[in-house]
Amino acid sequence: MQKNPVKKFAVVLSILTVLAIGSLLAQMVESNHNYERSLAHIQYLRSYLGDLHGELLQLNQEQLADRKKYERLDLLEYKAATFHKTFPDFARIVDVAYQRSQAYGFHPNLVLSVIQVESAFNPMAVSSAGAYGLMQVRYAVWKDELNIDMKKIFDIDYNIELGLKILKQYHEVSGGNLGRTLFLYNNGYKYNNSGYITKVNASIYNQGPDSARPVSVSR
Repeated sequence: MQKNPVKKFAVVLSILTVLAIGSLLAQMVESNHNYERSLAHIQYLRSYLGDLHGELLQLNQEQLADRKKYERLDLLEYKAATFHKTFPDFARIVDVAYQRSQAYGFHPNLVLSVIQVESAFNPMAVSSAGAYGLMQVRYAVWKDELNIDMKKIFDIDYNIELGLKILKQYHEVSGGNLGRTLFLYNNGYKYNNSGYITKVNASIYNQGPDSARPVSVSR
């Protein structure tokens, strides 16, 4: 008995239909996976580009800040060069006071204040008590202990170095009390000039938020 060709065709058609539907479903699943992967990739790129954009903005801000710093540095260098040309001796005093004061553990503004009160920034100053130079070093008192070279006593570098050695010694004797240190520097162990500390405190170099606190010497 022969099979019904219509029925046979229907079975074949059904099988093909099932296969087609299966293939379509498989393609849809694969397509969905691809879509999910593409979406995840897009989200990653969006996040990465967002981070990159933020980094670029930050870099741009840093470059602008650096540019301003360089511009300010150029201005400061120009001011310093002009200052050195106009007031070479005073500029030299400031340079030495800044460099050597830190080596001895003092704020440079303190040293400038002492120089202003002692000699008014006159490297050749000589007092009636036999004190010499910017920091008014008393040769008769310190000549042996510091082995002072009288020929160099008016030299800016040498005189400030001597003054700082004396200041450091008194600072150690006074146990770190800066007011007592200055009192001894001006008076030694003989005299009682209480107005000296007031003068140092009143110096223009001992004023302002960057200097008043660290070099305050109130007794």
